[in-house]
Amino acid sequence: MYSELDHLLKQDVTADSWYDDGFLMALDILEKFSDEDWKKLCEEVLTKDLEWQKKLVYCLDDQLKEEELIVISKLLCVNDRELFEMCLDSLRSFDNELGHSFVKNNPQIIQIAKARVKEMGVVGKVILEKFISTFDKKDE
Repeated sequence: MYSELDHLLKQDVTADSWYDDGFLMALDILEKFSDEDWKKLCEEVLTKDLEWQKKLVYCLDDQLKEEELIVISKLLCVNDRELFEMCLDSLRSFDNELGHSFVKNNPQIIQIAKARVKEMGVVGKVILEKFISTFDKKDE
């Protein structure tokens, strides 16, 4: 399944085509991922080009899979403001026990978010502040 997802995300399609059809196809593929597929994705996600990464993170909001959180946290380190905003927006969808536990166990996520607030535009700043207020809970 990983190869199928990789092939789909590599496709050069219009934004309309991606958001109308492509991302739904990617969601279907991700639902069928095995543990090995997730492992390969985690290993290779940082070797992919920026557009591939953006398409992928747009699909990661299942809210029940820790593997998605691992991939998103890896992508937070990519030096691209739009991808960073997309990652935090996806992380916000994990406002559940799994998401809060993951962020608490990976405090660098909050540190990165706090460090980047000043460089964000209006929308990005709102996303960051909402993310921080939701996930930066002390002693929970």
